[in-house]
Amino acid sequence: MVVMKPPVFRDALSQELQVQGMTQAKLSRVSGVSQSSLSRYLSGKSGPSRDAVNALDSALSADGGLIASWREEITEDLPPFLRDAGNLERQARRIDLISPVAVPGLLWCVPYAEMIYRAGRKVKEEDIERLSRMRSERLQALSAEIVAVFPRTALTCAPEAVRVEQAKHLLALPERVTVHLLPEGSVLWGAPGPFGVYRLVDGREVVLSDRLEGNEAHGESVLPRARELVRDALSLALPPMISTENLRGLACA
Repeated sequence: MVVMKPPVFRDALSQELQVQGMTQAKLSRVSGVSQSSLSRYLSGKSGPSRDAVNALDSALSADGGLIASWREEITEDLPPFLRDAGNLERQARRIDLISPVAVPGLLWCVPYAEMIYRAGRKVKEEDIERLSRMRSERLQALSAEIVAVFPRTALTCAPEAVRVEQAKHLLALPERVTVHLLPEGSVLWGAPGPFGVYRLVDGREVVLSDRLEGNEAHGESVLPRARELVRDALSLALPPMISTENLRGLACA
């Protein structure tokens, strides 16, 4: 038996408009979604937020059909541009970063990045300095609110010079970045490796996991588990004020 997938969202929206005999102007009035947004959705130039999808589905009496199409499009067929870490970072309004071993990559200073790249053996020695600087500067180009959870040992296990530099770097991060340190002895049993939950400006959420062979993006199917892991990590971690006090101590040679 062949299982038919729901049509892509723009096609489903167009079909529902025709079935209901409704103009874009009327749908805008009934749903509260602007006509300019409807035009972009129908042309495929942008995707709607979950709130917009709910409003449109209700206004068109689609009985969940639009929601199913939207969900299918952003999960099973995650657009290629949302599989790239750089694109996700630029489109995010909030990023929750969970790392069970090391400082998350967006928060690396140059010496810490060099240490990680050398340990991972995935980067040629002649490229390490350049890539480390590029990695360290990525945060400056972003506007997202960032919440990062990682163990205190990610710093204490580093050589003293690297530890001091990284702690100072973390203390100098903009206010939109919140750091939660996991106290020594805490273990994130459920987290198989570093991952992030990216909440995009259009309402979508994407999970990005960091694996040995590269990053892997996941859609809605893994979001419930990822959210649980974020909650678990925050429940184990130190509050921001205490984490900052720890960082001040670690910043001293």
